[in-house]
Parts: sequence; C-alpha cells; structure tokens
Amino acid sequence: MQTKKNISFFSLFVPFFLALVAFQSWVSHAEESQREKVYALQQRAKATLLTKLRKGEDDWVDIQVVTPVDYTNLISKDFVKNIVEEVFQAYDPDISVRRNAYKLKGVSLDMLRLAVANTKADVLVSTVFLPTNVDVYIYDKRNPFQIYAQSEAYVEGNQEDLDVKMAEHYTRIAFRRALFKYISDQTYDLPRDGSPPVLQSPIPRLIASYQTVEMINRDANSNFYASFNWGAALSNGTSGKFWNSSLISLELGANVLGKLYVEGAAEISAYNLAVGSLKYLFTDRDEAFRFMFGIGGAVLSNRHTFDWDQSNDIQGRKFYVVPSFSVMFPISDVYLKLESRAFINSNSQIYTFMPGLHIWF
Repeated sequence: MQTKKNISFFSLFVPFFLALVAFQSWVSHAEESQREKVYALQQRAKATLLTKLRKGEDDWVDIQVVTPVDYTNLISKDFVKNIVEEVFQAYDPDISVRRNAYKLKGVSLDMLRLAVANTKADVLVSTVFLPTNVDVYIYDKRNPFQIYAQSEAYVEGNQEDLDVKMAEHYTRIAFRRALFKYISDQTYDLPRDGSPPVLQSPIPRLIASYQTVEMINRDANSNFYASFNWGAALSNGTSGKFWNSSLISLELGANVLGKLYVEGAAEISAYNLAVGSLKYLFTDRDEAFRFMFGIGGAVLSNRHTFDWDQSNDIQGRKFYVVPSFSVMFPISDVYLKLESRAFINSNSQIYTFMPGLHIWF
C-alpha cells in the first residue's frame, strides 16, 4: 500500500518538474534572445555613429564643443567638453573632442552655420544652461539643414541651486539622448533668422526647450525696446556760457523695417525735451557690442524742470536737430547702454551723455 502511494506521488512530481525545467529553459532562451537583440542594436548604432564620424580609415571628423551659454552663473563649465568626449569614446577610444572659445549669439540654423564657419568644425556641440533645464544641440555641417536637440529638465528639488555636480549629471543625460537622435536621424526644426523663434505649436520639453530658444533669440527677433538712462546734459545758449545739469531719460522704440527703428524719448534736465528719432541698428554677430545711429528732431521747454539753468539764455519752445549715437553690451537679459545726443539749433546747443539700461521685448 505504501509503495502505491510513493508511485502516485512520483508520477505527479515528475511532470511538474519537467514543466518547471522547460519553463526555465524558455525564460533563459528568451533572455538570451533579448540580450542578442540589444547587442545587435548596440552594434548597429555603433557602426552608424562611427560611419558618420570617420573621414577615412584612420581619420576622424573634427568635433568641437563651443562655450556653453549660461543663465545660471555656474562656477565652471569646462566639464561639458569632458562629458562629450567621454560619451564619444565609449564608442571608440580614438575619437577626440576639442574645446573652442566661440560662443553662440543665438540658437537658429544661421547661428549654428555661422559658428561652424568660424570654428571650422565638422560636428559642433553646444549647450545652454537655464535655471530649469539644460539643452544640448548637435550640428553636423555635412547635413546643413538638420539639428539634433535634447532638453533635460531638473527635478523640482534641484531647480533652486544648480551646482557643477548637478549640471554634469543632467548634461551627460542630455548629450547621450541627443547623440542617440544624431545616430537615428531624429531631427529638430530650428528657425532660420527672421522667422519665429520656434514652431508656433507647443513643443514637448523632452524634444527641445521652447524657453531656451525664446530667451536667446529674444533680442534678435524683438520688434520693440525700452531704455532708461541717467547722466548729464551740457547746454550752451546765446550768452556763450556753458551750464551742466543732471539728466534722466526714457526711450521707447519700435521696428519699422529691417534694422530701422522709430523712437520717442523724453529727457528731463534743466530743460524738458521731447525727442522723435529714426535709428538704425548696426550689429555684427561675431561681436557682443551693438551700435545705433540716429537722426531726429526735438522740442524744448524750460517749464517745470527739476533743475535751473542760471545763465537763463535758452528760452522755451525751441526746435532742434538731434543726431545721436549709442553703444550697447549684453548683461544677462538686458543691455548696458551708453548714449550721446547733440541738440543743435542756430542759437543754442545741448549735449547729453547717458549711461543706462536697454531691454528688448
């Protein structure tokens, strides 16, 4: 009787054991098949990338990393080049990357093409650091109308204080994902100069950052500006005596055609001056400075001023021809501006010198 029970138990255990062995074998085979697929995908990606980066049997394209655009005041940004080189060398240790001091003045197709022309690079990598995210752009001059971009948003707890270690972490993630898009030809449409900063439809942050492109290109695509200036005015009337006075000025300008602007201004010193001008903006994308030349007219009033010209030899309701010159230099989101005007009349002259702040919007 006991023998029968053992035989019955054995007959039940054997099929279960065989089924378990078969299942484990199937799982092992599936895992092996998955590993083979992943390995094959990695090899195809590696082959694709190396094909793009080779010029010949033993020669590589020139890969350069330009100076990052930083809106966060990071202590150091030298790590960007090291991260880019490290990621590339994971595919082939012979790949080298160079650092270039060139800094983008904006993010558009024309800006990147200009950067390639200035750096002589074959493949250009640029990064932008914002308080909320880091963006990476890859541009290959052999595909002049294609951009590869990736934006990585910092987690909420990290947005208050971005340090170098944190920036390294997110830059590495962003560049790896941008490189994957470069390998798989997943492009991102950047604007041409003169076109809207990005597509009008909303763009998911994980593709590219609307905020980054909008911020960097704001002054290039702005139609309006405002300036607040303070300084000094030097006047010379019929008596031939000079009088100097403190000065404040407010200017509002609007684009009318190309780089031509119309401007209205109010200046208050020992005299009140209402000024209308036509100004032309000179800009060279290779230089940080911007220059404006203008010509206009003004009307003068000496009533209700906050200072008094004791020579008392310029009467009210005078009209002046007003040439002007200003130079601007960017500081974060605003420009530091230095402007000078000459108010010319047959009987009197006024010269103004005004440092101030200039904002495009």
